[in-house]
Amino acid sequence: MNCDDPRTLTFLFEECAQKLSENIALEFEGEFWSYGELNRRANRLAHHLRDTAGIRPGDRVAILVRHPPDVIVAMLAVLKAGGAYVPLDPDNPPGVTQRIVEDVAPRAMVIESSVAAGAVFFDGELFVQDVMSASLGTPDTDPEPVVAPADLAYVIYTSGTTGTPKGIAVEHRAIVNTLTWRNSYYGFGPEDVTLAIPRPSFDSSIADTFCALTSGVRLLLPRRDRITDRRYLTGLIKDRGVTHFLITPALYKRLLGGMDARTAPSLRSVTIAGEWFTAKLTQEHFLRLPDVDLFNEYGPSENAVCATVHRLSATDSSVLIGRPIDNVEAFVLDEDGAPVEPGGIGELHLAGASLARGYLGNPELTAEKFFTPTTSAAAGKRVYRTGDIVRVCAGGDLQFIERRDGQVKIRGRRVELGHVADVLSQNAAVDHVHLLRHRTESGTPLLLAFLQGPTVHDLDRLRESAREGLPEYMVPSAFIPVDALPLTSHGKVDETALAALYAASVGHGGAGPAPASEVEAELLKIWQKLFAPLRIGLDDDFFELGGDSLSVMDLLAGVEARLGVRLDNSAPYTDRSIRCLARMIENRRDDKVGTK
Repeated sequence: MNCDDPRTLTFLFEECAQKLSENIALEFEGEFWSYGELNRRANRLAHHLRDTAGIRPGDRVAILVRHPPDVIVAMLAVLKAGGAYVPLDPDNPPGVTQRIVEDVAPRAMVIESSVAAGAVFFDGELFVQDVMSASLGTPDTDPEPVVAPADLAYVIYTSGTTGTPKGIAVEHRAIVNTLTWRNSYYGFGPEDVTLAIPRPSFDSSIADTFCALTSGVRLLLPRRDRITDRRYLTGLIKDRGVTHFLITPALYKRLLGGMDARTAPSLRSVTIAGEWFTAKLTQEHFLRLPDVDLFNEYGPSENAVCATVHRLSATDSSVLIGRPIDNVEAFVLDEDGAPVEPGGIGELHLAGASLARGYLGNPELTAEKFFTPTTSAAAGKRVYRTGDIVRVCAGGDLQFIERRDGQVKIRGRRVELGHVADVLSQNAAVDHVHLLRHRTESGTPLLLAFLQGPTVHDLDRLRESAREGLPEYMVPSAFIPVDALPLTSHGKVDETALAALYAASVGHGGAGPAPASEVEAELLKIWQKLFAPLRIGLDDDFFELGGDSLSVMDLLAGVEARLGVRLDNSAPYTDRSIRCLARMIENRRDDKVGTK
């Protein structure tokens, strides 16, 4: 374990900023910030946080900011002041933000005026970045270093089983180990351009952001409202000379459909992370981008973003998660805590320099998940029990098999089904909730809620309370009332029967009118592919059928391929049925004819 590295995250950035002060650090919508300018802006805010808010090592500072460059400034400023930053998602409902802020108990918050409603309940030190930054009179020099490698660097929040999100507390030395390995493994340097796709509240963004800012890479920041716009992203990749990006498999599947060697001339590597995927995606990558390296990174937030890595190839028949990164150990143990032999399966336990401190304010859960075995190959070492079941392959590589608990991944984000069920159960009409992760034929997983108690008339109110109490990616795609849950002969919930019930309850195409035009007919084919096996009607709402931002990408790609029409990402949100969307497409065609 590399416990003797004296460097902190702050030190790594400041060292890079000093050496490469004139190099471009950030690019956003035509704005270019050098490393020197970024450092000076962060310094001014850091001095304010230390001198006015009294930030010291161990203090948390919550960041609720939408403007991408300002998010980076705020994160760096908190670290330089000596605190630990807590990134919040501005798109979360205020109730979710409030629960996290109450849990993290920050000494200060850095916010943006456009999302100030998310901080109305906070009575501590508040800095409104877009309003107050220009009037800061603090020095722009590096503050005197006050943090040590064992001090807290950040807290990242994930779904929890009790209705309260879990704050994973990560020290400087843990994330420094991950970044040092990543920068060496990928060979990042000043000639590279990284497209920062993950949201700042998603732990993969930590690797993206700080690998770039500690190795001299130019960090290209996309508009957050266009992160599922394929034409926008492929345009950035081509026009801005992107050499690397990290992405979830669900999003990469959509993005890859618009990519080839001509649209990504500078791209040299892609990293997939966040959830399991199949070799079909690997094969599609090498078919379209044969000269671009493809990597699969695995790692829970509890191991500072990344624990293992595998370089994929076009001939892979399965997707492996590979071997541990530098200074990380992986132990695959059976139910008795004994190591499994090659070919066997067991639960993955991690040890080494990248382990998190634990769960903020939750010593019981920390003791349950982080412990020191007295027997087995991991005896005497602090380990993290991942809950992931893996296979040990003959050559030593690891292969992910399944989770051993009720946790699933939706759009690359960790979702504890118990957390979602707890929020839904707060409605007085709900007697029981069963949640099902349902994979559609398009490959996009949906979260379905089957509810005993509520009537059809209660569902709109239940959906609204779910949107208020859960992040958008955790809100079920469908709410289906049931009198009783179907059971198998063994007394377990029959999830096959529930999937059939979902298919029968959503969509009305069987009794609806036939398409009245070529455009309606083609749209119907696209929707039937997206939402199979549902019956689709011309007036069904795209999002009530289970549509989300990723299936919007699929819809737009299908419209372009079948009808030769390029729609804006906003089109399915305003024209939500086949009939309405067809009318909009036909009107656009008529307008073009009229202008000739």
